[in-house]
Amino acid sequence: EMVTIAFLIEMLGCNNINKELDHALEIFPTYLKSQCPEMPRLVLRGILTLSERPDMAKKSLVLLPVIMEQLEHGDMVLPVLVNMLQLLEGKESSRIALVLADNLRWLFDNESVTVRQLSIHLFRDTMGLVAGAKRKKMKEVVWDSLLPLLFHLYDED
Repeated sequence: EMVTIAFLIEMLGCNNINKELDHALEIFPTYLKSQCPEMPRLVLRGILTLSERPDMAKKSLVLLPVIMEQLEHGDMVLPVLVNMLQLLEGKESSRIALVLADNLRWLFDNESVTVRQLSIHLFRDTMGLVAGAKRKKMKEVVWDSLLPLLFHLYDED
């Protein structure tokens, strides 16, 4: 399975792969939840490729709910989330940003400096996406996150 998925991921860099893309979008959620530790990372690499291609990025948004469940793969999932958040519009961006901001604070204490920095930057970005009635809830999330953020304000890393 790993070799097949790796081959599919490499194909995502090619042009004219609409049929393969549709198939990949169908099977990626299953492989993101794989017990094999390297499989989700491999699939996230493929999704990152998709999210960077203007002709495919919007289609990859169907994977966003499953991707948001993969925060334990911080260094791989955070760049994907950064790209996908830029594609969201309107109420959808507010809803997703609020959920994501609430979940990101657990990454502020990650042992990886890269994951900590990416999560803090993504948290900042999510604050700007929330609009309307959800702003009050976002303020609560921000207040709950201030102490962990202050601890990292003067990190030497």
